[in-house]
Amino acid sequence: MNKHLYLVLLFPFIFSACNLINPKEQTPTYLHLEPFIFTNVDSGYTGSASHNIPSAKVVVDDQTVGIFDLPCTVPVILTKDARLTITPQVVNQGLKSYVFSYPFYQSDSTTLFFKPGQVQNFTPKTKYAGNLSSTSFRLKINFEEGLLFKNLSGDTSLLLEKDRSKVIEGENSGALYLNQTHKTSESISTNYFEFPTNDCFLEFDYNCSIPFAIGLLAENASGTKVQEYLAGFYPKTTNNKLYVNLTTFKSTYSSYTKFYIIVRADLNDEDGKYKEGYLLIDNIKVISR
Repeated sequence: MNKHLYLVLLFPFIFSACNLINPKEQTPTYLHLEPFIFTNVDSGYTGSASHNIPSAKVVVDDQTVGIFDLPCTVPVILTKDARLTITPQVVNQGLKSYVFSYPFYQSDSTTLFFKPGQVQNFTPKTKYAGNLSSTSFRLKINFEEGLLFKNLSGDTSLLLEKDRSKVIEGENSGALYLNQTHKTSESISTNYFEFPTNDCFLEFDYNCSIPFAIGLLAENASGTKVQEYLAGFYPKTTNNKLYVNLTTFKSTYSSYTKFYIIVRADLNDEDGKYKEGYLLIDNIKVISR
């Protein structure tokens, strides 16, 4: 009899232990995010509203859920309504595997309601950060006011493209055309900018059928010049936007006072793979706080 009694008493503890080991799974609330909408209320000094925000960082009540390609549907475990923050993520220098929170775009926020099993839709909005001013845009070249580039080396240079079927945005774009007669080009901006003490980024739009590189030429007070190409890009025949961090270059050449944009393409670099090709470039900006 006692043996059966022990079994009866033991069964509740067994079931309780099973519940502790295998707790009931919570049903998530689902968040569906569409791509960011970019607004440009201060276009007089910010310039073009072109942007490329492929991903978003999702934070719920100060806890990071993850970084997701847009559009996406994200399961979130909640116990109550929560504060949702969506931060724009851009691609660093065209490296798709490396996205980061762009410091000059604003995050968006809303309430994520505790509704297990249901989907809440949200389209985040962003714009340039509110603490940017006209002086934060250190250099802008949109080719609407002219070419603003000249030949630095090579047998051809950037020119002003006015053909609306080729122009990326507005009335004009910068353009480079290489062929077997003109194989090499290195161009430099005629305008320069001075480096700030804070972080600094280069933005630009492009499409191209040949590889190219973009970088900076620095000049100090005595006229000494040094140049460095910061990133190279392979052909992409649809319009694209890139973001390049200039901060490391700035720290390396902190004693220099003038900084120019340089653009280079050379058919000889690719062992004859490209016989001819083009580069279209537009909306060049250097931004800092």
